[in-house]
Parts: sequence; C-alpha cells; structure tokens
Amino acid sequence: MNARDKYTRVFGSISSLAERVSWSSGVSNMLEWLTWNTGALLGVSKTVYRKQIVAWCHEEEVREGSLEEKQRHVEQKIHAELASSEETDTYAQTASSIASPREALRRAKFFSEDYLNKEFDIFWSLVSDDYLDTYYGLFTKIAGGGRWFTHGNSGLYAASTGIREMQMDNLSYNPDEGLLVANELKLGGRKNRDQILKYALMVQLLEDGGFIEPKTRFLLLFLSEKKETHEWDQLIDDEIAYCRTNAKPALVQTSVLTIAKAAEYASTSWDDLIEFNESYLKLLDPQSQQVEQKLLSGFNEALGAKCFLQPATN
Repeated sequence: MNARDKYTRVFGSISSLAERVSWSSGVSNMLEWLTWNTGALLGVSKTVYRKQIVAWCHEEEVREGSLEEKQRHVEQKIHAELASSEETDTYAQTASSIASPREALRRAKFFSEDYLNKEFDIFWSLVSDDYLDTYYGLFTKIAGGGRWFTHGNSGLYAASTGIREMQMDNLSYNPDEGLLVANELKLGGRKNRDQILKYALMVQLLEDGGFIEPKTRFLLLFLSEKKETHEWDQLIDDEIAYCRTNAKPALVQTSVLTIAKAAEYASTSWDDLIEFNESYLKLLDPQSQQVEQKLLSGFNEALGAKCFLQPATN
C-alpha cells in the first residue's frame, strides 16, 4: 500500500473541491505541519538534531565513557542549548538552534510563514460566504450569493487530488460563481520563477480529475507584505522562457499556457486585509453576528502581532 492509499484509508478523502471541509481540519493541518516539519518544534531539523547528539557523544571527554556518562553529557549539552536559545524580546531575530518550547513557539507565532498559512486556513474556512463575496469582489467580478469551499495545503488535499507537481497555500472554490481562487500567501518571500505556470498546471489537473467544473475561472491572488504592481503578461512570458531553458515541459504545454494567459491576477497586502476586516466589521450586527465579529477581530490581532508588520526601529 502506497503512502497516498495509507492516508486516505485512515483520514478519508474528497472527490471535489465543492466538498465542505470542517474548520477543525485546519487544526489537524497545523499538527500535520508540525509532525512533518519538526524544526518548528525542536528549533532544528531532526537530521541536524540527530547529528548533533552523535557529535556530542563523540567528544573527547566522553568518547570512551559509559552509556550513562554519554547520556548525562548529552543532557547537559541540550540544557545549555535550550537556555542559550531563549529570547525575552518578542521580535528578537531568530537563529537556527535547538530551541526550548517557548522559543519554538515565538519563532512560529511571530515569524513563520507556514504558521501564518495554517492560521489563514482556519480563518478562511470560518468566515461567511458574504465576507468572501465582498472580499474577492475587490479583485474580480462576483455575482454573490454562492457557496464558498476553502482548502488548505494538507495531506487530505494532496492525497485526494494526487497533485505532487506543486504545493499551493490556500484555495477558495465557488461552483456557483464558476470561480477558483488561489490565495498565495507571502511573508517576505518572492514569487517563484515558475509559480504562475505551476498554478495553471494545477488548475488543469484539478479539472482533469473532476475536482472543479470545466472552464472554471481562475484568479491567482498574492497576499504579501506590500501590494505589488506587475505586468502579468510579461511575468508569464518570463516564466515560459525560464521553463523552456530549464527543461520543464509539463509547464509549457499548450493547455497550461492557455489557462495561464486566461487567468486573472491580483496583488494585495496584509495591511489591506486588516483594513478590509475593520471596514467589514462595521457592517456586522453586534448582537446577531458576534461570532464573525470575534473571528475578524481575532485574526486582525494575530496579523498585527507578526514580526513583518511591526514598525521599523533604528
């Protein structure tokens, strides 16, 4: 039994992006991220951690010692590493080192793009359809009144779709609108040199697999530290040239290029999202819509605490 079959046998699968995935899946996706990326827990990767322990056991003072002596030596070394990793300044720069639980949490909560992605997944799955209609209406034509289904980057998505060619951040699908939105979330990172074409290939594979309806409109929305102004046609041409030079034939298929050139593109900032949430909050009834009020306020607080949104200091 391959890894994909093992996953779906235990955790199930979806056959369409128009299937509701519970917000609680976002919590399990957070755990899934931590189990596969243990550097977020240990401070360093499991490989680095393992090699460091072996190196400590090989140090001269314990190289010929007993098992108990080596265990005590490693324990002392780890305690020293944990103590030296601790930062009491919330936004102190991070470093690659074995970390205490508090320090690991600080690095993830305030600095990690992956952690932000998981927070976004939960938030996006809980907001109302009207919220998403209004927000996406800033970037594309929305008739309104349809149902939105959101999917984070998870084992459920990967195992169900079988798509291994690329990893998305978050997808919002509205079959009533005939619209798929890819939310590409950035925390200081730049667009990959083949990212647009990879998304176009993903759309083709989703359509071929019956996960979205044929001829679904596609919007690729970049959310990053600042709103960017791009010549999207030129970016696509640059990606085509790059993929042809670097022998990536799947990304320059005619069908993929057709999707890329027909897609819609937009760029916005996290600050703009915070401002949108503040404006949307004013439209909510304080008595009957308390849950969404708390949801938007809470996400704004989480975003506002991120390192990249802190004012620059000299």
